[in-house]
Amino acid sequence: MIKKSSEIIDKLMHLQKYGLPEGSKMGLKSFDENLTFAKGGCTDITGYPFYGKSLVLKEILMGLTLNEGWKHCVYMPDDGSDVEVLSNLMHKLTGKTFDQHYANAITEQDIARHSAAFIDNFRFIGSEHNLEPEAFWNYAKELKCNSAVIDSWNYMAHKGEPTSPDYLRKILSLRNRFMDVNKMHSFTIIHPKNPDPKAVKDGNVKKPSVYDLMGGSEWNNNGKNIMVVHKDSKENHQPYQIYVDKVKPKHYGKLGDCSLWIDWNKQRFYEYDAPMNKKTYAYGEAEIVVDPINKFQQKDGEPF
Repeated sequence: MIKKSSEIIDKLMHLQKYGLPEGSKMGLKSFDENLTFAKGGCTDITGYPFYGKSLVLKEILMGLTLNEGWKHCVYMPDDGSDVEVLSNLMHKLTGKTFDQHYANAITEQDIARHSAAFIDNFRFIGSEHNLEPEAFWNYAKELKCNSAVIDSWNYMAHKGEPTSPDYLRKILSLRNRFMDVNKMHSFTIIHPKNPDPKAVKDGNVKKPSVYDLMGGSEWNNNGKNIMVVHKDSKENHQPYQIYVDKVKPKHYGKLGDCSLWIDWNKQRFYEYDAPMNKKTYAYGEAEIVVDPINKFQQKDGEPF
């Protein structure tokens, strides 16, 4: 339907007065400066196995829930059952593990205090449902969720080859329209092609580009936000590099990257301010640390 000129002028006047709309923020300043999340947008995340894609995604989901009140519909079969994924998210929230062998074990009181509101914001779809992407997105809409989360694309049921250019062109165009019309956000993890074996052996794996994704250029052509999670090495003391390689519309972010560290005891990411010797978490907590490198070294008996 074609809008009247008067409607368009009214909207332009509104933009002139109030500015372009802002996206929702995860809660870490260096990350939020590069990427925010629109209700009506799509974010595709890639990175090599064991380089932190799912870790970063769960941090984003937690931040959007705690900072912005988002509700998520989640399909993460590779991370375990709904209870297992929820236990990991609650570990992030409380800083306490479900492994009762450790001093920072979660208590029944912790679970009772946080579980009801927490569970309401995370609805899980198990792999036994074998849903196709469109059916999953519709289910998220029925649940009145703000986001639909797929980790990963290959685990969904598909009418065609999941990395076929023709199939991707159609399904991603449908996804973009669906999210825009229903004011939801799609998060999808995509696997890249395997890195060069020699680079893996030498410990010199370069970050994948958008053209290294399974399905290649269709993700870039039809995607809105594309994010790459990478590390210079798999060593625990190295920060995670979060690259934003594409942003559409542009006012929701910018091309760039940031470094995030992880506190394995709390299962949470933080920014490290070297001059102030301070680490800052996404959910409003700040803590002075002695040495961020040593904090990364897992000691015997510490939980992951």
